[in-house]
Amino acid sequence: MHDLVRSNIVNKGLIRCGDNVLLALSGGPDSVFLFYNLIKLKENLSFNLYASHINHMYRGEDAFRDEEFVRKLCDKHDIKLFVKRKHATEYARELRVTEEEAGRILRYNFFKENLNEVGGGIIAVAHNLNDQAETVLQRIIRGTGIDGLSAMSVKKDNIIRPMLNVPKTEVLEYLHNYNYEYCTDITNSQSIYGRNKIRLDLIPYLENNFNHNIQNTLYRMSEAMDRDKKIIEKYIRKIFSEMLISNDDNRVILSIEKLKKTEPEETGRILRCALELLKGNTVNVEMRHIDYIIDFISSGKTGKKINLTEAVNVEISYDNLIFNKNLENIPKFKYNIVLHEPMEIHEAGKIIYCKVVDASEFNPEDKDTISLDYDLTDGSLVVRNRLPGDSMVPCGMTGVKKIKDIFIDMKIPQGERDKKLIIADNSSILWLEGFRIHNRLKVTSSTKKILNITIRERQNG
Repeated sequence: MHDLVRSNIVNKGLIRCGDNVLLALSGGPDSVFLFYNLIKLKENLSFNLYASHINHMYRGEDAFRDEEFVRKLCDKHDIKLFVKRKHATEYARELRVTEEEAGRILRYNFFKENLNEVGGGIIAVAHNLNDQAETVLQRIIRGTGIDGLSAMSVKKDNIIRPMLNVPKTEVLEYLHNYNYEYCTDITNSQSIYGRNKIRLDLIPYLENNFNHNIQNTLYRMSEAMDRDKKIIEKYIRKIFSEMLISNDDNRVILSIEKLKKTEPEETGRILRCALELLKGNTVNVEMRHIDYIIDFISSGKTGKKINLTEAVNVEISYDNLIFNKNLENIPKFKYNIVLHEPMEIHEAGKIIYCKVVDASEFNPEDKDTISLDYDLTDGSLVVRNRLPGDSMVPCGMTGVKKIKDIFIDMKIPQGERDKKLIIADNSSILWLEGFRIHNRLKVTSSTKKILNITIRERQNG
């Protein structure tokens, strides 16, 4: 069985000389099997091996016993281990996602942190042949297409699965033959979860009544579907790039006008691309979600928003279709401005810096700085977000304009409006982020003192 794992790694180019390989090590039989196989291979293939373990804490003493087992295993073989403790159930409530999705996010965010610490690399996970068969059946039951039937890939991005064609029976036989210890999660043998029922009830029924080799059959089908999927993806990515207006960690924006010109069969896949770009995967994205968005595009008007899943909402803003991560609502905030010191506005994820300078230092070419006549300000200055009824007199105008109308004119999506900073004094709004200053505060030849304002996004980590 070691030869099969070695063949997978070498022939499919999963690990190369000098790679940093981070093993997801739970302590269960599959990850321990992969641990010992990588230990044997790392000297000959000349790669660096690390391990990562997450204690999800919801299994009480058993979870801490697994953690201790993994620590001792890595100490014995001189493998650097990263450990994180986080209660998956509580994390799911924080993120407003399912416990399964929260666990996945937690794991892969931690893996990313570990790889950053060691200078980058790849993640090795211990999914086996049985896991692949269970995944395929689970997706068939939910309703899926080619993407779902392809299930897990041997290699995707920086994630490798070197034992995806190794049966569970042979994993256990290998461990027993070498007297390798491992941890056992008793919940895996209880027919109480959907996936467990597939493993314990459905697969044995199919093996006994229809195809005794059903797991290998499903594995071969997933490989065929994966090849077809890659051909389709190559074509769709090209179209998707033409639809994409912009994206960041929390948002993906597509052109509705261009989307409406695509074939119906293409539209669904383009929408899946957007969701994958936003979430990092398409876990729990089903055809009904895609159909829901397509109907929304046809019938929705600007300002309309739908919750697609607990993790994602979709909104229409003029000619834009916007996919947003469901983040906590931005609370109302108000801070007194302290001059000449950077101020972090946690709620908006921004840092603002205000200073007073002589008029001789005024630089009208500086596009990154907002300049106001400081002597014309009225009393103390505050930075805050919008309030009902807010208005101002924009520079170059004489009439009052509501902040709400300014946002509409600027086509600022609803979800972004509470993050826009406002600077105000005792009597009026002096400046709206991304817009203009108040007309009475403009710098003129009689200005003596200037209030300079600079703003930047706060960098995470």
